[in-house]
Amino acid sequence: HLLHLDGPGTLRYADRRRAQHRAARLQRQADGRTTLDALLLAGNGSAGGWLRTLLQEELPVQTYGRLLLLPTQQPPLAVAARGKRVCVCLNVTDTDITERLGQCQGSPAERLAQLQGALRCGTQCGSCVPELKRMVQAAVAGIGTTAVQAA
Repeated sequence: HLLHLDGPGTLRYADRRRAQHRAARLQRQADGRTTLDALLLAGNGSAGGWLRTLLQEELPVQTYGRLLLLPTQQPPLAVAARGKRVCVCLNVTDTDITERLGQCQGSPAERLAQLQGALRCGTQCGSCVPELKRMVQAAVAGIGTTAVQAA
């Protein structure tokens, strides 16, 4: 069956008269969150935008329940995008990194080490390390600029 949307953990809606069909497979993650694992929209696809965000960014969906099947362009609950994924291996976003960098201190190398220790980004394949270094440099420059302006 298409996308394995026929097993347990799948929510379904079908209205043959209106030619509507929607199915959403939920998956429990190791950290306890429930995320959207697969999605099928046939007929009215107006909910595609906010559902795509939930799916791609692996946002928790346990509070949505059957609301995931609503054919509405606006999400029934607020959907906050997590940001651009920087570390694909460990699913760490630019928002996560920027937030953590605000807590890091020391030289750029020390800040990078603190960032990697806390979020583990850049510790697997290493392809995101150049972007992490750029973000650390930007944070250091921003802090320096702020300090000069405040003085």
